[in-house]
Amino acid sequence: MAVIQTRGLSKRYKDKWAVDHLDLQVEQGDIYGFIGQNGAGKSTTLKLLCGLARPTQGEALLFDRPIRDSVARRRVGALIEQPGLYPDLSGRENLCLYAALLGLDSPERQVADTLETVGLSPKEKKPVKHYSMGMKQRLGVGLALLGGPDLLLLDEPINGLDPEGIREMRELLLGLNRERGLTILVSSHILGELSKIATRYGIIQQGRMVEQLTAGELAQKCTDYLHLKADQPQKAAALLERELHLKGWEMRPEGEIRIYETADVKAVGQILAQAGVAVEEMGLHRQDLESYFLERMGGENHV
Repeated sequence: MAVIQTRGLSKRYKDKWAVDHLDLQVEQGDIYGFIGQNGAGKSTTLKLLCGLARPTQGEALLFDRPIRDSVARRRVGALIEQPGLYPDLSGRENLCLYAALLGLDSPERQVADTLETVGLSPKEKKPVKHYSMGMKQRLGVGLALLGGPDLLLLDEPINGLDPEGIREMRELLLGLNRERGLTILVSSHILGELSKIATRYGIIQQGRMVEQLTAGELAQKCTDYLHLKADQPQKAAALLERELHLKGWEMRPEGEIRIYETADVKAVGQILAQAGVAVEEMGLHRQDLESYFLERMGGENHV
């Protein structure tokens, strides 16, 4: 079941398309890693999904309902950019205030349970302004959990955290997904950490979706591969598929052939030479997670 589905979702600010005809799909139970360079449109997309911005064009469905539908909205919790916390109040007092605004039944009990879920003590009385960054981020996730949502939208929840804070956030998100069955869409530029939790990825560039793939598909792509360029790439691919029975390969837009399964380099060269196909480049290449994402996002800039 698709928990989030967008079709041509777009947001324009003056003469700039922050989100440009975005097609995105998140399945129930996913931890969906949303990846892109700074300014690619990640935060704007999340704002559109939780109703903080109105789309210029296109549509978005949450649980098969329009994003403005009150039933769908009640099933969504969100932490966009920095959590809106009152610095002079304690964590419990912050949650109690939000629980009252939401009109929750038994707010004291829900607040205590939520604090324990995110690893904070319900008895802690010190004001939030004295919290560490990690504690503030976990409290922000706690705000998003009030009301018992089925979907969490989290924008850079590990940004600025130290290694221990990152580990705590990672374990929290994995626990919420595994124990409560929450679907989570999380944006992050820390690719190594995201790869430890994501079950599916979406790569965005200049407001457009470049690629969506599962963790298994990504693992297959981030392996050693044989890189090949020939003067007749289509003929070369057909020959190799037929003669070597290749299945794990792809043709790149620029005519490069990538072979992801074990192939005898000498045999590849002989087959192509006998067919009159000139090999321009050929060699083994290691594709790691970061280089794959950077390549798909179109550059070597920070994400």
